[in-house]
Amino acid sequence: MPRVVLFIVVGLLWAFRSLQSFTDPGFTDPGSAWDWLAVVSFSAALFALAFALPSLARLVGGRIPLMVSLIPAAGALIAGIGNLLEDGAQLEWAGDWVYVPSVTLLAPGILGFTIAVAVAGQGSARRLAVVPAATLVGSLLLESGGGIIVLAAWLYAASVAGRASAGETVGATAP
Repeated sequence: MPRVVLFIVVGLLWAFRSLQSFTDPGFTDPGSAWDWLAVVSFSAALFALAFALPSLARLVGGRIPLMVSLIPAAGALIAGIGNLLEDGAQLEWAGDWVYVPSVTLLAPGILGFTIAVAVAGQGSARRLAVVPAATLVGSLLLESGGGIIVLAAWLYAASVAGRASAGETVGATAP
């Protein structure tokens, strides 16, 4: 999947799931199709984020951002699986043993990735630190519409990626 499309999908999934919160879906005990969509859309948002973070790091350039991005990416991937197991398959143990530990890895990982992009990024690539920072804030405010913040951040990343030539890092180019 092209980077631009991936970034847009990440933002849309987070925004959708966040706005869906205003309808109070029963995602912890899904009974209706709407409840199930809440479970699946949240896991899909986490899975997309797991792939988007390393892709964003490649756009920034440098080994440090890429290596650091793998920490929250792993957290997002495992959290998506944990969410499907806990809420989707109704395996309560998955909440304590899979979901919670992975989310605990995810938040500080995103913070570390934000710092890595801001410090190790070259030139205007440092501005991309706003993407993981906004993702962290938006994810913490997910049930209050925070997904709109995530959407805005990833649309910005998509616009930067769209202007960068294939395989090229942002570096000194102006976003």
